[in-house]
Amino acid sequence: MRQAYQIITDRIIALLERGTVPWHKPWGGAERQPRSLVSNRNYRGINAFMLSVAGYGSPFWLTYRQAGMLKGNVRRGERGYPCVYWNWVEKEDPEGNEPVKVPFLKYYTVFNVEQCESIEYPRLESQRREFHPIAECEKIVMGMPNPPAIENHSDAAFYRPTTDSVHMPSREAFDSPECMYGVLFHELIHSTGHKSRLNRRGIMGEIIFGSPTYSGEE
Repeated sequence: MRQAYQIITDRIIALLERGTVPWHKPWGGAERQPRSLVSNRNYRGINAFMLSVAGYGSPFWLTYRQAGMLKGNVRRGERGYPCVYWNWVEKEDPEGNEPVKVPFLKYYTVFNVEQCESIEYPRLESQRREFHPIAECEKIVMGMPNPPAIENHSDAAFYRPTTDSVHMPSREAFDSPECMYGVLFHELIHSTGHKSRLNRRGIMGEIIFGSPTYSGEE
């Protein structure tokens, strides 16, 4: 159990250090929810969070063994992603009473179908929503003095100080216009810390993950 906890904890910390918050991603829609290729069941709990930020275009996942059962294989050099599984197990009571049930936790490794070869899987049709701009929000974006570059073709949302650029998914990918502007404003606020603007320590200084300076900036 401790090993499974540690593996997931380490993965979450790595995501946070990259600037990715794995428990909220307001773009992609329900059709992009991670699910098993074999059972077509959606992953739940922490597994859904962790697989949704892996960055693959397909929501379908499977184990190494399942890839072989489908007459395919995982490409050499690909790294899998941990999924946790818990259940109850009966254990003998050392005092001779009735057996007691205790929880156990273990993990297994899954791969996205895009990491595999010779496997057939459903291709999701691109369901691009029609985006309706919010006039007042557009005025704020367009009226920002000395703005950073804004690029709308990323799978993640982040501000990169080295290039003074905000990277966003396409506007149509967001669940709503409000979600899109909320994320965009968050990244634009980070950009005000660039050396050409406020030269804020939380952006231009040496940033240590989890430090008061890092937390203050967020």
